[in-house]
Amino acid sequence: MTSEPLFNIDHDGQGYRNMSLDALAAAGVPDVLVLDQVKDHLKAGVDAKAETLRNLIMTPGSGQVMEYQEVQAQAVAALKAPSTATEAKYPMLAASIGIDIDPSTGEPATDVLGVARSISAAYSLWQQAGSAIRGVRLAGKKAIDEATTAEEAAEAYGAITWPPIAG
Repeated sequence: MTSEPLFNIDHDGQGYRNMSLDALAAAGVPDVLVLDQVKDHLKAGVDAKAETLRNLIMTPGSGQVMEYQEVQAQAVAALKAPSTATEAKYPMLAASIGIDIDPSTGEPATDVLGVARSISAAYSLWQQAGSAIRGVRLAGKKAIDEATTAEEAAEAYGAITWPPIAG
């Protein structure tokens, strides 16, 4: 983390606001209350880092995700029934004819099947990168959850080794 987080905790009728871990300890806030806050903060950091890595290889946004899903569905369908793969039947694929690179030719796709092949290849790369990010994210959060002290949680967070992702 780039700066020490500040926490808000209520304990014994007292509100402790925007306090560091050291200040909370000095104020006598029980470690177990602090630990839950630390874990939540670190796990949010893990999720944020995973999203940052995903965004190196994908365009962010819920609408973009829907577009990716539809394009992938059309690519799978077109490749399963290539004789019926027309621009009218697969408009999302047709939108990138001449833009996407057909991996079978190394040139811009000239039809929906070329786009479908491009999408299929990109999806395969996404599965590799996405599963690597997912595995690290889930394992990191599990290690943080298993920590019994704030220091152990911070060590678990610091021990996370993210996969290299080319942006």
